[in-house]
Amino acid sequence: MTGLPSAAHAEDDIRYTVIKGDTLIGFGKKYLVQADQYRVIQRSNRLADPHKIPVGTIIRVPRRLLKFQPSTATLTSVRGQVLAGPKGAERDVVSGVELGEGQRLRTSAGSFATMTLEDGSRISLPSNSDLRILRLRRYLLGATLDYDFQVDRGSARSKVVPQKGPNDSYRMRTPKAVSAVRGTDFDARFDDVANRDFAEVVDGALAVNVAGSAAAPLRAGNGLAVNADGKSIREALLPRLEITNAGRPQTADVVRFALPSAPPGGTRVTIATDAGFQDIVVDTATLSQDAEIGTIEDGNYFARFRAISAAGLEGMPSIYAFKRRQNSVSGSASSGADGWQFKWSGAGKGVIRYHFQLYRGTIEGPAFVDEAGLTEKQISLSDLPLGDYFWRVGSMQYIDGEANMNWTDFEKFAVSSS
Repeated sequence: MTGLPSAAHAEDDIRYTVIKGDTLIGFGKKYLVQADQYRVIQRSNRLADPHKIPVGTIIRVPRRLLKFQPSTATLTSVRGQVLAGPKGAERDVVSGVELGEGQRLRTSAGSFATMTLEDGSRISLPSNSDLRILRLRRYLLGATLDYDFQVDRGSARSKVVPQKGPNDSYRMRTPKAVSAVRGTDFDARFDDVANRDFAEVVDGALAVNVAGSAAAPLRAGNGLAVNADGKSIREALLPRLEITNAGRPQTADVVRFALPSAPPGGTRVTIATDAGFQDIVVDTATLSQDAEIGTIEDGNYFARFRAISAAGLEGMPSIYAFKRRQNSVSGSASSGADGWQFKWSGAGKGVIRYHFQLYRGTIEGPAFVDEAGLTEKQISLSDLPLGDYFWRVGSMQYIDGEANMNWTDFEKFAVSSS
């Protein structure tokens, strides 16, 4: 457990090393909310003389006695309806709003938020999550930071920077567990329907206290689930998923990924505009190997995939960059007295040109008809010789200095004498 904070210690005390000239009376005037509370420190540390303390003595000081300056958290990304403020007085918020101790942050369905703390640490909330800010302060003693949060519903992903001071404290709570952090990448979740708590460590380590028990380490690549009855499950996180063609451009009407397998508990798929997943646009879990995400705006994105175990723990993340350039095309063919007519339609931004191809007998070799650069969405052909034909239409999109091509599947028809 070297390097891992004790959850109990992080909750109660700050350790201070006495230097030359220190007295408890002077200490009380400088650092305590009430100067005469130095007597509490004298008794708890068994110091005989408040005027004379040996240099190098380590004393413990309860955090509740210390003067502090309020710290703030800034909303750096907000999508959809996000509410924040004191309980019962939450209001709609946007990026740039600052939150303080005693407030709560709530995301609605299809909404996401990320807040950045004074030290650069980040907390991201997916949809349907509720987070309380219990402590957000910097003590005058040693400029010590004290961050304390509670997940009441949903999830909070923390990217915690390595803490500079030995007394800096970062805690993330769920109803049955407390995770104390020194610098790590982890998720804390609470399923309020099943009454289950979860913690998954991607990088670094946690010291996790479950239902008042002694803190135990939870290291990178491992997770903890606490059931409704308080019993806990610890297991290694499922390995990273390798998604074939995850980085290909997404041109269809809906974004979808072909997953390599269907893990026991499904797959968590998260889409964001940044590699740090601060600006989340989609977060969903699927049991299918065909992960359909839905429609999103054109742009450059990052997709994160996590396999979910039977215990409900989300595995190690695999991240891919991809481009979303909607460029869909579909067509139909019909015959009439004047021959064959082919029609098509497409969707996408930028300049679109169409490419029609017709093959006779086989799709090997040169096309029987090959027309590119079309602006019209139809073409008519008459006097086709008898036989089997295969046709398709492509949509060439020119946007942002790029050219993207998308084809329909080949369709077959026959020209007969009857």
